[in-house]
Amino acid sequence: MFLRKFFLLIFFLNYFLNANSNLKEILEKIIPFRADGKMEIATSIKHVKLDIGLSYCAPISQYWLKHENDLFVFAFEPNPSSISSILSGKYLDKSLIGKNFFLIPCALNLNSNSMMKFYVTSHDCGTSSLYQPLYLAVEKIIDVPVFSLKDFFDLFPFDIHPVIEHIKIDAQGSDLNIAKSAQNYLQEKVIYITLEAENYHYKDTINSEKDIDNYMTGIGFIRYTSSQVYDPTYFNPKFTDYVKNNRIEVSQTDKGVNV
Repeated sequence: MFLRKFFLLIFFLNYFLNANSNLKEILEKIIPFRADGKMEIATSIKHVKLDIGLSYCAPISQYWLKHENDLFVFAFEPNPSSISSILSGKYLDKSLIGKNFFLIPCALNLNSNSMMKFYVTSHDCGTSSLYQPLYLAVEKIIDVPVFSLKDFFDLFPFDIHPVIEHIKIDAQGSDLNIAKSAQNYLQEKVIYITLEAENYHYKDTINSEKDIDNYMTGIGFIRYTSSQVYDPTYFNPKFTDYVKNNRIEVSQTDKGVNV
């Protein structure tokens, strides 16, 4: 049933999203909600991660889901070409969609804007961005729904699942804005976060490694290094005891997945 809803959601996306749409209306097509307005996530799920920016095959989500059976991945992607590719089943196991993998068809940014211009680049859908490319050819410009991470976390059942273990962001210049958009949830509920430092290929970005490092350390995170991650990754020391007592996998690799 949820798979059918996914395809209906994508098919009618351009018709029922308008200036009055909100994130909850989108999520209700994807995942059940409790009577109190929070998402319903089974207690059997022990790990929750966010994958923001999927390209055409969601390689990081693929890897995560191959290695953790009791995991929910909430994945954000605004590019219709990427969404169609991922939902085709060519790369990601279709049986996981609507079960352990939930694709949310929107962009994230510092503030919620009902719709924003999105630059769809030629040849490589993974390089499309809310920011205008400086060197890449643009195939078309479309309008996409945009929300903040706070909008998502306001609907998340932290009473049942108290933490987000890992957020991976690869959003072509929007990474730092997305992290900031979580507001206090970032310091209070997120253990690890990975951001791509991209500040040279898109117009007017503020997303250098220095920008990212200054912000993340400024709010209390510390740099995390591992052979399993290659982009700037940070650990929230508030959860030092938590990680000692709970199994948490932190990875940013597509080794062994379909790409």
